[in-house]
Amino acid sequence: MKSVVQWNYEANYFEQGTEEDILSIIKYEIGERVLLAGNIGSLGKRLRMLGVHVTILEDSAYHDICYCLIHNENCSVVKGCLELLPFEDGFFDKVIILNQFNYTNNQKKALKEIYRVLKLRGEVILQDSNLNKFKVKLKKIKHRVCGERIKYYYPHELIKTLEHSKFKGILENKHCEKYIYIGKKND
Repeated sequence: MKSVVQWNYEANYFEQGTEEDILSIIKYEIGERVLLAGNIGSLGKRLRMLGVHVTILEDSAYHDICYCLIHNENCSVVKGCLELLPFEDGFFDKVIILNQFNYTNNQKKALKEIYRVLKLRGEVILQDSNLNKFKVKLKKIKHRVCGERIKYYYPHELIKTLEHSKFKGILENKHCEKYIYIGKKND
């Protein structure tokens, strides 16, 4: 694990939400298998250039899949959802979910599936909106008024939920608009 100084340094960079921030936070090795889900931009392409095998999980309309293919060449794109991952047990070294976990219909089932497809000591990396921030609270109210069923987590709630799902890790950026959780699969 990283020192507190390293985490605080990286947290300041991560506030901007760029791909470089994600790449500076996660550790990766050539040949690793990574599953990406959510608003990934061109992160898959960047990871592929570093020698990582990337699979993108796309659960949106067809035109969104084309976006992933255009901006993430040489990555596999698989149609599916976090609650029912179409992969073998222990297939991935990392599962990275960016700005999507709060929008997952059944988060407990999604965590079970993520746990299932991760190798032993594999990592789950979640980035999402921090409910401790006023802007995010307003967004939550807007979603409720519009009838959307989105579960936003306070940072302490997310840690408990992930620990209950047998992940052990840390949460950073508690004071930013976005948080990031990095946890390992323990058996």
